[in-house]
Formats: sequence, structure tokens, C-alpha cells
Amino acid sequence: MPSATCPASRRNGTLARCLALLLALALAAGADAADKLKISVRGLDSEARRNVLAHLGEVDEHLARQEPRLRRVVERALHAALRPLGYYGATFTLERVNATLRIAVQPGERVRFAAPHIVVDEPAASLAGVRHLVQTAPLGAGEPLSHARFDAFREELLRACRRYGFFDASYRRSELRIDPAALSAVAELELTCGARYRFGETRISGSRVEDRLLRVLAPFTDGDAYDNELVTEFDRALRDTGYFREIGLRVDPGEDQRVAVTVLAEDMKTTRYDVGVGFSTDSSLRLRFNRDTPRVNSRGHALRIESELSDVRQTVEALYRMPHHHPLEDYVEVVAALRGKQVQDTDTLVFGSGLRHALRLFEDWSYSYGATLELERYTAGSASQTDVAYVLPSTSIARTRIDPGIDPLHGASWFAALDFSHATLGSPTDFVRLRGRGKWLTALSNDNTTVLTRLELGSTFTRDFAALPASLRFAAGGDNSVRGFDFESLGPRDAGGELSGGRYLAVGSVEVSHRVRPRWRVAVFTDAGSAFYTGHEEVHQSVGAGIRWLSPVGQIRVDLAVPVHDSRHSGFRIHVSMGPPL
Repeated sequence: MPSATCPASRRNGTLARCLALLLALALAAGADAADKLKISVRGLDSEARRNVLAHLGEVDEHLARQEPRLRRVVERALHAALRPLGYYGATFTLERVNATLRIAVQPGERVRFAAPHIVVDEPAASLAGVRHLVQTAPLGAGEPLSHARFDAFREELLRACRRYGFFDASYRRSELRIDPAALSAVAELELTCGARYRFGETRISGSRVEDRLLRVLAPFTDGDAYDNELVTEFDRALRDTGYFREIGLRVDPGEDQRVAVTVLAEDMKTTRYDVGVGFSTDSSLRLRFNRDTPRVNSRGHALRIESELSDVRQTVEALYRMPHHHPLEDYVEVVAALRGKQVQDTDTLVFGSGLRHALRLFEDWSYSYGATLELERYTAGSASQTDVAYVLPSTSIARTRIDPGIDPLHGASWFAALDFSHATLGSPTDFVRLRGRGKWLTALSNDNTTVLTRLELGSTFTRDFAALPASLRFAAGGDNSVRGFDFESLGPRDAGGELSGGRYLAVGSVEVSHRVRPRWRVAVFTDAGSAFYTGHEEVHQSVGAGIRWLSPVGQIRVDLAVPVHDSRHSGFRIHVSMGPPL
């Protein structure tokens, strides 16, 4: 009678066989892992050691038992790893200690470069960038041999020539001749460049902004010798306009030795909004709302609205910008602003609307001139409320240069402005007002210590200062003036003892800052100055110390300052501010 097999028994048998197979695989894997030896390489620097380990790979127990074969494997790995670094006479010894294979390497004397032979055909050889690259080649006599350094320089030299428009450049000779017995290596590079290509047609695709407006941003014209740095400048200028969501430049060398530059652009179609909250001791809590439309129409017009609200200042300003000849360096702005300020004994409300022309001069100087209609209501000191309406012509020039990053070590900032008006322009008194400001940042020899100096001057020439609108008078004190004193609390006082604003301004500061941790600085400083009516009033001074946190969003400064021998003020004041030192 045939036997019957129980289904449950079959399932149990299958499960048992699977478990046994899995256990065998796990044991095999464990044995394989335990079979690998740890490798220790001695006698080499870190770079050479990494090279050897990368070429050697893993050594298992089976290979370790075959010493002749193991020695051949190690020898091949050493040759492949060390010869590109100039070690052609390396020897080694092997030692097995438990599960570790110790390789002691005697690298021998290193091969070094002899004087290289580098020839670049004219006219490329005469270009400053190519000439400098050849003169500073890291293949000079006495330098340790490195195949990677030779390969990198060879590619860099070829890229440099092509960057200057020699797109047909190629090596007619490229050799690294090594004499291990003489411990010498000679780099021989001969580069034929061919003709230098020139800029051809510039095409702009995908943008509704007028071509003529964008073409003026190009620092090259049709027929100029090609230089890739000029293409990079063009790309940067296009991005700086704010007109585009995406931008790309394509360079196409042609058979006629002309390079066509194609701009592939996608216009910015949305308006950006910026809402923020800030704080400083001058204005306590500060709310900000900005609206920015970088491209209003095809003529490149832009609209920006900025507003700020704090306890002491309230501002809303609209600025409509129209390119004149150059979108970044020559443009006309229509401005309308409402500004309110309540500080100490002065209360002002000003509406201004006007026109100004802004230009960039001498590469990084910005210059502007224009005129605004000012409607001002103010109360200054003990005087009664006054309403005035006048035209205010003005001009200014400024420049700021500063190292990039949140912890700059060098920089300078300059600003000068001239405002004036006359009775024929509605002014209650004829006046000329001059303002100037300079800041200098420099690092001492260790680069951890910086010195920041600041000087601000102002002067008003008028026969009737009492009739001068309050917004044009000078005051001192606060976070960015004389620390240790309240915001705009320093200046001449009227017969009632209230601040009335000054005819002159003079403020100076010296600050020494030292970095104590990667994101922290400590500082000591002294400030001095005031606003004056005659120039003979008291000069106020303070001394203090502070900390600087180099946060991801910028420098945050906290200062504690105390007045020095001041007849009216005493105690200390804490100042909190944010932003770059200039």
C-alpha cells in the first residue's frame, strides 16, 4: 500500500532546510569576514600611505599564506602607488602579527623635477595670463616629482589658452622624461595655439527685454579678441539686473574663427515681497515690508517700494527706475517718500517727491544728482510747529570696497553729499549743507585682529539757522554715532533747554576687534563727537567693549558703552545692531 505524506510534515521539512541554508551562508560570510587581514603601512606620509592601501586592496588569509605571491602583490601595489609620487627605489619588509599584516616601506630618495622645457607659440605666449602661468609652473627645478601635478598643469595650460580664444590649441609634444638613476625628471611641453578667435554675433533668446538694453551690458563688441573672462562679466551683469529668473550663456566657436555668444534667458515674471523684523537700540523693534518688481516692461523699468515702522521712525518710499544708457551704470529714478521721525525734542513729518540721475564712475564710484520737492511739518525744541515747502537740489558720491563674507578683514567706505536751496525755490532760508563720512577697516599682521576707524563731518552755511527745516539739522548719539548716549541725544539746546539740532557735526571712532573663536569676536572702542551750533560746545566721549557674533545672516554686535567725564550724562548704555562693519 503506498505511503501517504502529511502536508504539515512537508512544510516543516522545507522550513528546516531553509533555516539550515541560511545558517550555512551566515557562517560562510562570517568566516570570509574573519579571513580578511588588517593592513598597517609604515614609513610613508599620509598621501603615499593612502595610495598604497588603495592599490593593494584587501589581503585574505589564503593569500597571506603564500608568501612569494603576497610579496609580488605588495611589490606591484607599491610601484603603482609610489612611482607617480617620485619614489622609484622603494623597498619593503613584511611581518604578520596575528590578524595584522605590517608593511614597512623604505621609500628611498625621491625623484625631483629638473628645469622644465615649456614652449607656447605666439601670440598666446605674450598674454599676461599665459605668461604668468608658465612662470609659476609647479614643475620647477628641485620640486618633488608628481605625475598628478604634471598632468594638472598640462591641462591647466591648455585650458588657459582656450580661455583666451585659442580653441584650436593642442600639444605637439607632451612628455615627462624620468631618469630614476639620476633621480631627475624633466617636463617637456610644447603647445601650438593656432589663430586667436574673435567675438562674433551676440544673440539673445527667450527675453522680452529690449535687445539694445541687454547688449550694452556686454564688455565686448563684434571683432574683439575672445576672452572668456569677458563672457563671465557679461553673465554676471545680466544676473545683476534682476530681470531674469534663469540665465545661461552658450559659446559657439565657428569655422570662420568667430565665436557666437548666445544668451538663453527666462524673464522674471513675479513680484518679490520681503517681510522682516529687526531690532536695534536706536529704534527698538523694527518692522519691514518691501515690494520689488525688477522688470515692469520691455524697457527694463523696475519698481521698488520699501517701508519701515519703528517707535522713532516711519518710512514709506517708492522708487521707479528707468535705464538711461546702461541698466546698471546709468539710470534715472523717480522717487516719492513719506518719512516721519520722533526723536528727543524733535518731531518731523516729510513728504518728498523728485527725480535723480545715478551714474557709476571709475568702475566702483556711484554718483547721483537730482532735486526733490519737500513738504515738511516739524517741531524742533521749544519752537512751535512749522510747515514748509521747498525744492531741494542735491548731489552725492560714494564708494564701498570690502572683503566678501561675514568677517571681512579689509575695506573702506566713502560718502559725500551736497544739499542746497534758495528762497526762489521756496526755502524759508538760503542754505548749503555739506556731509561727509569715511570708514576704514584693516587687519593687523595676525589677521585675527582688526582696527575699524570712522569719521563723520557735516556743516551748514546759512544766515538764518532758526528757519532751517528740522530734517536738515545735525544730531549725534546712538548705535552708529557716539555710543553710550541715546539716539540723536547730543547737540545744542535752545533757551528752554531742549535739543534744537546743530549747524555742524563731528563724530569719530576707533575700534579694535579680536577673533577669539571662529564665529566670535571681542571688541574695545572709544567714540567722540557731537552736533554743534558754534563749534565751541562740549565734545562728548565714551569708551566701551562688545562682542561680535558672526552669525549665518551677518554680524550681530552687542556693545556696552559708558560716557567719559560728561557733565550731563552718566551710567552705561547697551547697543545692539546688525550688519557689516562698513
